[in-house]
Amino acid sequence: MKNKQNDAQRAGRRLRKAVDGPEIEKWYATMPTPELARQMGLKVKQIENYAHRENHKECVGKDAVTKSRINSENGKKGGRPRKNCKK
Repeated sequence: MKNKQNDAQRAGRRLRKAVDGPEIEKWYATMPTPELARQMGLKVKQIENYAHRENHKECVGKDAVTKSRINSENGKKGGRPRKNCKK
């Protein structure tokens, strides 16, 4: 019997705090998380969980302006992105 994979993301490698931690701390605040995950070969959830665990450091975390820009690009808070159509 085949094992079902519940995770929708492709299999990533294991996050190593000593190797990946400084890279995440450097880029997490300014880069969209999916793009960072793609470049590092990790899953988005791994990076989000690391940032949540290390939230006592000031450098790990996105400011409100960056979050707003990323969410508007991805179409959050309002469903899918709207087309600019005039009726």
